[in-house]
Amino acid sequence: MSLRDTRERINLLIYNTKKQTLRALKVVSIVVSLIAIGCLFYYHGFKLSDDTSQTLQWMVEASFGFYVLHYLVKVFYDFSPREYVRRNWLEGAVVATLVIEGISYNAFDTLILESIFNQLGLESVSALSVVFLQFYLFIVVIAELGDNTNLISNIKLHPSTIFILSFLIIIVAGTLLLMMPEMSHTVNGMPFLDALFTSVSATCVTGLIVEDTGTFFTYKGLVVILFLMKLGGLNIVSFAYLAAFLGRVGFGVKQDEIIEDFVTKDAFYNAKGMLVRVFTLSILIEVVGALLIYLLITPDMPVKTEGDKIFFSVFHSISAFNNAGFSTLTDGMYNAFLREAYLMHLVVAVLILLGAFGFTVLFDLFSPGKLRDRLRHPWKRPQMSTLLAVHTHMILVVIGAVLFFFAELNQSMGDKNFVEASITAVFQSVSARSAGLNTADIHTLTAASIVMLIFMMFVGGNTFSTAGGIKTSTFALIIINTYSIIRGKKRIEVFRRTIPQDDMLKAFTVLITFGGGMLICVYALCLTEGHILAMEGRGVLDLVFEEVSAFSTCGLSTGITGMLSAPGKVILIVSMFIGRLGTLSIIFAFTRKIISTNYSYPEEHIMVG
Repeated sequence: MSLRDTRERINLLIYNTKKQTLRALKVVSIVVSLIAIGCLFYYHGFKLSDDTSQTLQWMVEASFGFYVLHYLVKVFYDFSPREYVRRNWLEGAVVATLVIEGISYNAFDTLILESIFNQLGLESVSALSVVFLQFYLFIVVIAELGDNTNLISNIKLHPSTIFILSFLIIIVAGTLLLMMPEMSHTVNGMPFLDALFTSVSATCVTGLIVEDTGTFFTYKGLVVILFLMKLGGLNIVSFAYLAAFLGRVGFGVKQDEIIEDFVTKDAFYNAKGMLVRVFTLSILIEVVGALLIYLLITPDMPVKTEGDKIFFSVFHSISAFNNAGFSTLTDGMYNAFLREAYLMHLVVAVLILLGAFGFTVLFDLFSPGKLRDRLRHPWKRPQMSTLLAVHTHMILVVIGAVLFFFAELNQSMGDKNFVEASITAVFQSVSARSAGLNTADIHTLTAASIVMLIFMMFVGGNTFSTAGGIKTSTFALIIINTYSIIRGKKRIEVFRRTIPQDDMLKAFTVLITFGGGMLICVYALCLTEGHILAMEGRGVLDLVFEEVSAFSTCGLSTGITGMLSAPGKVILIVSMFIGRLGTLSIIFAFTRKIISTNYSYPEEHIMVG
């Protein structure tokens, strides 16, 4: 009897028990995962006795044993085991790692991953790698449960609501983690409001801090912030929910416009594929950026061990590309050890620029397939939205750099030569778009530079990027519309294309809601932060700068964030949250769409201007 015939006989024997067995194992997997994750949080978040630590470790090891068993059962019950292993190669690799680690530990009392990390000087990562594996396996279980149940398909939520909920879940989890005693160098852990502020700032990739990141948090706390930046910058969780929404719930003609407002057309038609592409590209850019930063570390910098160098490089690469603005050093890039590291400034500036460009722009410009197509057909060009975004972004970068250069040449940059001053001006112009990293002391800048930075933060980066602000496309459409009206043109045209009236209305809606939200919050800050206004050398411009930075998720500050009162922190928390989600997402989530627009009232002229 051939192997194929034997497998067919086995399939017939196990057919009646397959569905019930796999469903039961999935339910048990969720329970096991939740217990194991809870154990890991407790293990890494609190100081424990030896007995308690041993018990928690045993429970986590038992959960890994269950995952191995669960995977083997799934392979056994699949009608084509070899094909199942091929389709789920990543899960198989993780399970194989767990098996090898288990054999190594029981036979030789050594963990292979731990030995590798220790050789690299990353002793703390060896313990945290267990957390990463546990979370990955938990996500696999949840995904499988969704594939075989009606749980997700019964959730009839607006895409904007899913987007908002995903951010709230990340923020709450981040807050709870940062409050744990082992995450900071304080005795009782970070206070709730400060932990919430930090979690929102990291998740919304802003970079405003109430405590010095480098000295206040432990290595574990920095790892939490790093992952909050990564999840918040790409919003992987909400993107995955959206993929599930499109794939399982389905959509009709009425939902097309709503979802296309929320994501790009590529994501609209291929959400799962887009998620993979976004994740892959972001990892590639961050790895290259981290390698370049690592190579530029000099002996005088306060990162001595190999592990510190690797973590410093990875942390700042992720922070820069995701426009997050966090740094492991006091004063960030303006730290005395980095202040004159101009090559590193250029690397970080490029990472910031790529993050602010947005994934659709990067895919459209640098996708191998599209590059080959444009080489074969020179008359083909990138999409109009890409051209508009790149042109607007680069024009604003140049304008910002020139204005900063001349405003600060004989002021804060008086001790720099032409090249050094130029690099500093370019860095601040690029970073002001949404990154929050600075190579100059913001508090000592001239009023002209502060006003310029406020404008740059307000505009922000490109759509579907890690940047905030009203976005360059919105700003460009408003400028083009204004120019067209002055010229007396009946249609809004750019690059030989006509812009739909609906897009113009949305652009003005974003401008008004963004600007209006900032004005309301500035007014509220003036009421709550009277003690800052009373300080010598401080004024209302500091509050305006802080609010615009928060609402635009930029993260630059004149140094007043740590001085804010509790109400002031709450105002900035709300600003960062709304600014990251976007005003249109908030509006779509909480307003009802008009049932019918198939009517028109008589027109009447209104005097304007």
